[in-house]
Amino acid sequence: MDFLTALSTGASVDYATSEYMFAFMQAVANDPKNWLNEVSHNFVGQCFRALGLQFNVSVEAFQRTYDHPYSADNLNYIFNAVPFVLKNVELFFNQLPISLADCERSLSQDRPSSQLGGEFYDITNPVLCYLRVVHVWALVVRSVTGKLQQKDIVRYLCEPLARMSFCILQGLVKLLPDYGKKYELLEENCLCLTVLVRYSIFFKEACQMILPSMMGLFKEHFQLFFGSTKSAVNFVYWVFCCEMSNKETYIQTYQFLESMLDYFAEGKQCDASGNLILRLLTNELIMDKFLAIQFEMLKVKNSNPLLLATLRYLEALQRHLVSTDVFSRRFLEQLLLVLLEVPNATLSVCTAAAELYVTLASRQYSKQDIFMHILETFVKSQSIAGKFSSHDQFMALIKNYLLKLMDFFPALQYFKYYMKVLNAENVREEILLLTAHATCALFEHHTEQYIEMEFSRQQVHNLLHHWPKLVTESAQNMEIRAIIYGIYSMVDFTALTEHKSRLIALEKHCLNIFLNDDTLSEAEFAILFTKLSQSIKVTGNEQMLVTAALALQDRYAEISIEMMGRQLESPKPELLQNYGTCVRCLYSMIKENKLRGHQVCDMYETLASQMLRENVANEHLALYGYECLALMLILLHCESDDLEDAHEHIARSVQLAEMLRDDCVRKLSNLSQNLPQAKSLFCAIVVLHLGLPSNLTLNALTYDTLSAGLSDVTLALNARSDTLALSYVQEMHLLFRQLHENELIVLPTYRVWKLLLQYKIVKTSPDYITRELEQLILVLLKRHIVTYAHNLTVIQLHINNSSRKNNRFTAALTAHMRLVETNSSAKDAWLLRLHVFNASLELLVNRLAALRTESGDTRSRNNLFPLRHLLALVNTLRLEEVHFMNIARLLESLQANVINDVDKKELDRFIAQISAYRLACEDDAAKSRLKLQPPGPMTLWQAKAFNYPVDAAKQLDFSAQELIDDRHK
Repeated sequence: MDFLTALSTGASVDYATSEYMFAFMQAVANDPKNWLNEVSHNFVGQCFRALGLQFNVSVEAFQRTYDHPYSADNLNYIFNAVPFVLKNVELFFNQLPISLADCERSLSQDRPSSQLGGEFYDITNPVLCYLRVVHVWALVVRSVTGKLQQKDIVRYLCEPLARMSFCILQGLVKLLPDYGKKYELLEENCLCLTVLVRYSIFFKEACQMILPSMMGLFKEHFQLFFGSTKSAVNFVYWVFCCEMSNKETYIQTYQFLESMLDYFAEGKQCDASGNLILRLLTNELIMDKFLAIQFEMLKVKNSNPLLLATLRYLEALQRHLVSTDVFSRRFLEQLLLVLLEVPNATLSVCTAAAELYVTLASRQYSKQDIFMHILETFVKSQSIAGKFSSHDQFMALIKNYLLKLMDFFPALQYFKYYMKVLNAENVREEILLLTAHATCALFEHHTEQYIEMEFSRQQVHNLLHHWPKLVTESAQNMEIRAIIYGIYSMVDFTALTEHKSRLIALEKHCLNIFLNDDTLSEAEFAILFTKLSQSIKVTGNEQMLVTAALALQDRYAEISIEMMGRQLESPKPELLQNYGTCVRCLYSMIKENKLRGHQVCDMYETLASQMLRENVANEHLALYGYECLALMLILLHCESDDLEDAHEHIARSVQLAEMLRDDCVRKLSNLSQNLPQAKSLFCAIVVLHLGLPSNLTLNALTYDTLSAGLSDVTLALNARSDTLALSYVQEMHLLFRQLHENELIVLPTYRVWKLLLQYKIVKTSPDYITRELEQLILVLLKRHIVTYAHNLTVIQLHINNSSRKNNRFTAALTAHMRLVETNSSAKDAWLLRLHVFNASLELLVNRLAALRTESGDTRSRNNLFPLRHLLALVNTLRLEEVHFMNIARLLESLQANVINDVDKKELDRFIAQISAYRLACEDDAAKSRLKLQPPGPMTLWQAKAFNYPVDAAKQLDFSAQELIDDRHK
């Protein structure tokens, strides 16, 4: 009965099968009652050897028990069976049961009628005897797998034994149609082997080979595997439980389950007891253990195909469920988190997740409950206060979240659901905040769709109709009210031109708030009047502002008179608060050019008396008074022709402008970590110089204070997540650029390097600061290129020292040069590199000269470390003799001032580099790769920068020049 030898030595499968079957039946017939032990021992032994396993158990020991230390005989086992042998064994086990069944059918025709003959036939039945042998195999394998937790070596036996069990099972299931109900042992063996085949799941190659075939077996013989035994479902469960790097296996399994659900739903198949198999299957698939698997797979963030397969399977499952109550609220949340937390989720994944969520939720909850759950899930998953680098990023996430769900849950498109939450009682603060933000996001969406979609137009009109009421009802919650005010900032007034009456109604409401609501926050105030002015430009309702300006003028006069009447005593805080509120309104009016000079000529003296103090009366004055006074003084100059006593007003305004400028400079230089007040002082200073360039001279102290104010990285970082703070910083940068663009303003110093240091060098510098600094650099290149070159030199020496990494400066220098080459003439770009190179050497000379006079220990310090990275500025340029003569002069000065041996070594290394570079500039082959100075006359700055004392240089004995020459020889 040695089928293995026959199959291994080239015999055909048919031959091996017939020979084994003959020997098998002969052994059974020879000893009908005791044949099993020897035959099964032989069968198991051959199966082991086919797998390359040792089987050293004697027949006698095998008869006593099937549980033997098989792993001890295979301590060094590696599964490496001969492929063609395994293939033949698989074919053998596929054919053997069929051949035995044919034999059984032939014998059944000659079944003896006598009792004794019938008993002999029954105990020697070929199919039943084979089933008993297979049962022994199953017991042997179970004895091995039962020790899986005890011995590590058993893990290596599981894969081959599972493969062999699969081969046997493939043939055995072919008997099910004819013998499944006849022999109970057949179904028992099939179910047992299915359990043993599970161990193949834990091995990648075996799983990929066996799993598709097992799924085919399950479908073909569904009554056994999908019936009350739950065999197929349990097999699938273990597939999901196994951790696999190849997610394709999970995907195939989901697709299999999905196909079986549809198959059973269409065919309405029943098991032997008359139960619908579909119901049996779904009852298992909605068990907690299965739903937990899907729940965890919905958390996968790096596999879109797996997420999509999971979602499609769940969609198919819910279609066949009477109730979806098994899907908990937390499970539904996880579907929403696919939209929120999977960074690279594809459109198909997001669509499937959104559709499934809405489908499941709609079968359990009302629309308003679903709406609330969508918001609650967002709040639970996001840290609104600190997770986002900017408000824009936060709003973009909300908007995308709503848009992904909107097509499947239309309630998200209607403002009435949002307003219902905002007006409801006992709603958590964070939900209210999110609802307000979501309302803004939806309004932005409908505004974008306003022209194309009638529905969006209806929703925009509906919200604007209710907006005043929303503002009023949110008055007690300042954060929510500020967000609601933000809706007004997004109104496209031009698109609403046809609805002029609605806009005018909003204008009246906003103007009333602007004039009378002293509880407006800075963010709300910043939005309100600017947008109101934009609306009035569309409606032409200018008279409203004229009336408002007159009302403000009267109010200011009344308050001023009352304050003057209390000169002998301090004004009451309420009076000062009213005064500050009035000044705040005046500030907005003047900034939007809604007040005239003759209206402010009676105001500025009172305001100056309040602002030119050590401490101003209240926050409104601190934030708006300085700039308001500056704008008043400028307005007097601009409209002096329309003023009575113009000469007196002009003289006084110039005097006050100087006093205000100096006061603001002093206060700004002493201010720390107060962006709103810093913005007020900063803008007042710059506005004065921009508005009165002929009357105020920009001095060094003022310029340095302004530069230092913008260089505060902490303020810039704090502004990233605060829209109002961001607008402050951006306005300060804009005015600073305008200061440099003004041709009437002369810069007193070059000192702006601390500000430029943030460009591509300071790691913590936000992106928006980088963009602002790029704009400043472009202005400097256009108007103050020498200043820019000087500061680039200082930055180069500041960064490139031994205690710092130079890679940041290298990246920054590349960015600087890219801007220079893109936005300057070719000659400017070429000469600017050389100028920065020369200026850096000059600064090093000056620094060494200064260090020589210091008493500190500088012997071990490398004072010339910046030389290591200096050549990168010019190594792409083709310099000429005159350039190298100037470099030699500077190197001579460095040699004369070296302090220690470290400096000398650094300088010698640099001279060697310069020598090699000069050789490249003169070499015919090498110099073709270098950029020659572009032709053309020099501009004024170029002529001044490169006015070398050539004649004097030639008369000097430059040892450094000689060193360079020596390197050539």
